[in-house]
Amino acid sequence: MKNKNKRTAMWTATICGCLCLLAVGAGVVWQAMDYKEAVPPTSQYQANAGPENALQPVTMAQTPTVQETKNQKKASETPAEQQKPAPKAATPSAPVFGYPLKGDIVMPYSVDCAIYDPTLNQYHTNASVSISAAAGDPVQAAEKGTVKEITKDEEKGTSLVIEHENGWLTTYSQLAEDISVKVGEAVDKGQAIGTVGEPTKYTIALGSHVEFAVAKDGEPVDPAKAVQDE
Repeated sequence: MKNKNKRTAMWTATICGCLCLLAVGAGVVWQAMDYKEAVPPTSQYQANAGPENALQPVTMAQTPTVQETKNQKKASETPAEQQKPAPKAATPSAPVFGYPLKGDIVMPYSVDCAIYDPTLNQYHTNASVSISAAAGDPVQAAEKGTVKEITKDEEKGTSLVIEHENGWLTTYSQLAEDISVKVGEAVDKGQAIGTVGEPTKYTIALGSHVEFAVAKDGEPVDPAKAVQDE
């Protein structure tokens, strides 16, 4: 009887020991499963990583070739060349006129208002200047040019027109008939072209004189403004 109780106690202890081992094993397995669920897999962590943590591809810089360097330099220089102002077209300069002789102005230039004419005893505009001089005094070309025409009428007597560059004309009236040049002849500045004549009946109150007129493209110009070399 005593032996039977002893065997029963041994079996009971063995069974209790097995149950304890099973309980401990189950606890270990349970903790392992919890840890696995708490920590996400590596692939899932990488998939959820933000852009700031993503690896960026590295591109190796390539050294430009000599031709590419030339093209870049040319492209950078082109805008600067385009910004250069275009050369201005040269403005034709006016001839440097001089008076045909020295003397007092006895009838001034006036195209904007009428002035008194002592010979005609009336007021009218005047597109020339009358320069007092003695009959026979030499009359000179105001600037180089070409003799365009020589005319004669009762009002202005003998007149001579010289054509200059860029549309300029000078006219000399109240000349003597002995003109020193002819139509088509080239003359230099200061060259004698004739002499002072006797005044016509339309200008006799002014005494002997030369009537001098300047025009640009057919429009009268004040000789006082056109003459630069007195």
